[in-house]
Amino acid sequence: MIAMEKLLEEKEKGLETKVAENDTICAENTELRKRVEEQGINARDAERMKREIQALERDIGDIENQRNEWEEKAWDLDSTARNEYRKLEELMLECNQSLRRLKLGNEFQYQLNAQGFSPAKVLCIDYKATLKPMLASFEDEMKKSAMGKLEELISLQQQTAEKVSKVESKKKHLAALQAQIDNLEAQLDLIKKERQDFTSSCATEARSIVEEVETETRKLDQVEKEAADFLKASNSKLQETVAQTEEEVQMCARELFAVVDRDSKYKEHIPSNIATMKNDLTETTRATADMHKAGLPGCDESR
Repeated sequence: MIAMEKLLEEKEKGLETKVAENDTICAENTELRKRVEEQGINARDAERMKREIQALERDIGDIENQRNEWEEKAWDLDSTARNEYRKLEELMLECNQSLRRLKLGNEFQYQLNAQGFSPAKVLCIDYKATLKPMLASFEDEMKKSAMGKLEELISLQQQTAEKVSKVESKKKHLAALQAQIDNLEAQLDLIKKERQDFTSSCATEARSIVEEVETETRKLDQVEKEAADFLKASNSKLQETVAQTEEEVQMCARELFAVVDRDSKYKEHIPSNIATMKNDLTETTRATADMHKAGLPGCDESR
C-alpha cells in the first residue's frame, strides 16, 4: 500500500513536470510565431520553420498522449489502491474478530490509517512490541492445553476402541439376527406364496363348484319340474286306479259273497256227504277184509 502511494506520488510529480514542460513549449511556440510574424523571412526559412513547427506539434501530441497515458495509469493506480484499501479493511475486520475470539486480555483492535507510511502507522499498532508477546504466551497456553487434550484423546481412543469392539460384537449379533430375520422372511414369503396359490386354487375350485352347483340346481329344477309333472300324472293315474280298484273290490266282494254263500250251502251238505262216505268206506273195508280172508289157504281147506 505504501509503495503504491509512493509510486503514485512519483507519477504525479512526473506528470506535473511534463505538464510544465508542455506549457513552456507552448509558450515558446507562441513567442516564436510572434517573432516569425514580425520578421521577414524567405521561402527556405519558412519551409524550415514549418518543418520545425510540425516537429514541435508532433512532440506536443506525443507529450499529450503520454500525459493521457499517465493519467490513465494514475487512475488505475488509484482504483487499485482503493481496492487494496477495501481488502485491508476486510482483513482488519477479520483480524479484529479473531482477536476478540482469542480473548487475549487487552482490547487490541486494528484501525487503518490511510496517511501512514509504515505498517505500524497504517495498522495503528506495533505488532512486534505488543501483540507478538501475547500471542507467544497464548501459544504456550495452547500447547499445554493441547497436551491435556492429547491425554484426554488417548483415553478417549482407548474407550473408543473398547466401544468399537463391543459395537463389532453387537454388529455380528445383529448380522446373525438379520440372517435369521431374512430366513424367516423368506419362509414367510414362501408361505404367503403358497397361501396365495392355495387361495387361487380354492377360488378356482369354488368357482367350479359354484358352476357345478348352478348346473345341478338347473338339473334339479328340471327334475323337480319333471317330478311335479310326474306326480301330477301319477295322482291322476292313481285316482283312475283307485276308481278301478274300488270297482274291482266291489266286484270281488260280490264274488266273495257268492263264494261264501256257496260255501255255506256246501257246508250244509258236507255232514250228510261225510256220513255217506263213512258208510261207503266201512262197507268197502269189510268187503276188502272178506276178500282177503277168502284168499288165505286155511280158509280154502276148511271150505
